[in-house]
Amino acid sequence: MNHMFWPRRRFCGAAAISVLFFAVTGGPAAAQTAVAGDVVALKVWAYGTAPDGAARRDLFMFDPVFVRDRLETVVDGALHVELMDETVLRLGSATQMVVDEFVYEDSAGSLQFLASLSKGVCRFVTGKAKSKKFRVQTPTASIVARGTTFSVWVDGNGETVVWVQEGEVDVISAVDGGSATVGATEIVKAPATGGIELDATRPPGDPGIGDSSKINSKTTKRGSSQ
Repeated sequence: MNHMFWPRRRFCGAAAISVLFFAVTGGPAAAQTAVAGDVVALKVWAYGTAPDGAARRDLFMFDPVFVRDRLETVVDGALHVELMDETVLRLGSATQMVVDEFVYEDSAGSLQFLASLSKGVCRFVTGKAKSKKFRVQTPTASIVARGTTFSVWVDGNGETVVWVQEGEVDVISAVDGGSATVGATEIVKAPATGGIELDATRPPGDPGIGDSSKINSKTTKRGSSQ
């Protein structure tokens, strides 16, 4: 299959935000209809699974991503998702993540975001919302961002490494509550034994978390000529 990069489509505005709000707050909309964003780049292959017992589905360019979807990439794969507030999630190789919560109110410029990263690597590039409650949960850490760009690695034991490229994050150990504030260029580790290890070593780089325009992508559907 030839790999091509396609310009992203735009979201459906206030209607999508309304549906999203009802789904997250337990209203009448089903979780699988609550659009959080769409796919803007792919490499090799990626999957999404709704929480309602639906079968795992292949993801293609421009496909919607829903609140509470489990997102997965294969080895050497990548998946980039742009959310409605222009936050970008860049999943690298062999990564699993759930978008647990996404509530964006454009008129108020506010965002509530929660994701669970169980393994692999993801770079988070936060969007345009002025007021953010942005948290990432891993097996050993809770990461609270303040308008920033940061990368998170989770190994097979659940140990977590956080590297901040821009801005600042708070990292709290899920084991014993130890915490650290991490600024730009700093790297910390949340070990399985607890506490926060400062001046940690950055894991090997993953090309899948780089700029979306440099990631090979699949067409919208198999056989599509778009």
